[in-house]
Formats: sequence, C-alpha cells, structure tokens
Amino acid sequence: MIKNLFIALAFALMLINPSISIAAESPVDVQEIFTSSENIDGDNFKYPKGKAEMRLIRVEVKNGATIPMHSHPVPLLGHIESGELTLAEKTGISKTFKEGDSFVLSANTPAHTMANSGNSSAVMWVAVASAEGIPTLNPEE
Repeated sequence: MIKNLFIALAFALMLINPSISIAAESPVDVQEIFTSSENIDGDNFKYPKGKAEMRLIRVEVKNGATIPMHSHPVPLLGHIESGELTLAEKTGISKTFKEGDSFVLSANTPAHTMANSGNSSAVMWVAVASAEGIPTLNPEE
C-alpha cells in the first residue's frame, strides 16, 4: 500500500515537472533533442494544406559533395548525425551544422545549397511535415 502510494506520488510529480525522475533505472530513455517554432532565419513556418504526410529521410553527403541549389515548399527538421554540412543561401549567408546540430527549414528559407564542409561523409536525418503530392525539395535553375 505504501509502495503504491509512493509510486502514485512520484508519477504525479513527474507529470507536474517532467525533469523529476525516480531513482530506479528505467529500461526506456526518452530525451528531447530539439524543439523550434522558427526556421534558421527566425521566421515562423506553416504546414501545407492537404492530406497530411510525414517523411523521414536519411541523407548521406560524400566528402566534398554538394546538394545543388534548391528550396523546400514544406517545413522540415534536419539533424546532423555525423560530419559537417554548410548551408549557403542564395542571398550569400551561410551556416555550418556539425554532428549533433539540429535545425528547421521552411518555405520561408531562401534557396540554398548544402555542402559537405568536413573531412568525411556527412549523414543528416530529415523529418518532413508535408502533404501528399507535395515534394520535399524543389531544385532551382
């Protein structure tokens, strides 16, 4: 009875403040890695209309390679698993993302390239909030 009361109290405290944990080890470790309501330029983003579709994409950029100039019509969250990638906007602004960095791009983000600026292959995971029939990437000419 006392044990159940303790567990209920601990659970209630965790609901109030999720950073409180029980001393016992849990077989599940949940860590929030990144949260943002703005893209890399500080602009808000909007979700596309239509039948919602989520995508998870793994992108490997070989050493010295560059993803050509493009834009994204939908919001996406990128996370660099390994390596280093530099985003260069058509405006001339560039931002470098290294292992462990996360970022948000959206339709407001100017057209850009994404180049491997490190010394080895780079791996980026991309989660896309889209709608059926809308591409993830629009190549620029």
